[in-house]
Amino acid sequence: MAAIDSGGGNSGKKAVNQEIPLIPFIDLLLCCVMFLLATAVWNQLAAVNANQQVPGQASTEDAPPEDEKVKLILQVRNSGYVLGSSAGESIDISKRVVADQKEFDIDELQTKLAQWKQAWDKRDDLIVAPEDGVRYEDVIRAMDVATAAGFTTLSMADGAAFL
Repeated sequence: MAAIDSGGGNSGKKAVNQEIPLIPFIDLLLCCVMFLLATAVWNQLAAVNANQQVPGQASTEDAPPEDEKVKLILQVRNSGYVLGSSAGESIDISKRVVADQKEFDIDELQTKLAQWKQAWDKRDDLIVAPEDGVRYEDVIRAMDVATAAGFTTLSMADGAAFL
């Protein structure tokens, strides 16, 4: 225990001594530090690494090789996915009907992205461009599929910019 002595002594005032319990305070502090250390590691695993492509954004790198000037784009629309490139390629993946509801065709997206990764084996960048009104979880699911296919550098862009 720690004590604080307020004096008192000869001045005629009553001495007020307080004892401060330091052990419980130190225990609480150590518990907080351990909790923060444990959760800091899991924050890195749950993060989605993406940067935003802004029109007219200057590149900090030197001029890329010729094959890297082609942009690979995954559009997430309300009607389905569209894989395209700035070279003019375009592959539509429409929603499929499951139990009288339309759902995104994740299996077809996995297949097409795997084919694209084989065709563009030196590339690991992909621009994900969601359309307005698409649910956040559908965009994240598409990003997870793209990462699993080998596109590890994902960028976000406005879907209207590529329509």
